[in-house]
Amino acid sequence: MKKFLKFGCLGFIGLIVVIIIIAVATSGGDDTSTDDTSINNSTESKDKSKEDKKGSLTKEKFGKIKEGMSYEEVVNIVGSKGTVISETGEEGTDLHTIMYEFETDGFMSNSNMMFQGGKLINKAQVGLGGGSDVEITLDQFNEIKNGMTLEEVVSIVGGEGEIISESGEKGSSAHTVMYSYTGDKLASSVSLMFQGNKLQNKSQFGLE
Repeated sequence: MKKFLKFGCLGFIGLIVVIIIIAVATSGGDDTSTDDTSINNSTESKDKSKEDKKGSLTKEKFGKIKEGMSYEEVVNIVGSKGTVISETGEEGTDLHTIMYEFETDGFMSNSNMMFQGGKLINKAQVGLGGGSDVEITLDQFNEIKNGMTLEEVVSIVGGEGEIISESGEKGSSAHTVMYSYTGDKLASSVSLMFQGNKLQNKSQFGLE
């Protein structure tokens, strides 16, 4: 429009007439003067934005990914392929183990998925958001004992933490889950690892 205004009023009117004539001649009487290029660019921009969002791993997508899924199933959920960061064993065998890193949409976040024999055996993430609001104090941390069930720990601290790593079939003795909690002091944190619903390891940083 800025370019059109430079022509002055008469130049502008003349240009509109020319556009109408060309439109009639090329479209059988349709005098629509919509800028197709502008629409196409706008549409492509929106599609690209949706594509970028679709191809990033979110907290919601991470929750949908389950033990035993194939790489193709995981890619279908994430919306993009992962990058190989580690590989051992001969391809096609049960011992073939491969770890992929997936693009995430959180600030300073990352996620890794490990497959063995073509099946997901571990998923891990940091910084995807949606973490637990539960804060743990040093007294609560000291009260927590190895061997406790998740339910017993939850009764002490007031809720579940954010799952940052999970492997094994849920409900089995091999099911291993790592929870992350925020400490009640600035920059403090707590990690709790359960296997078969029993606490196997607890660690903390910055609690006083």
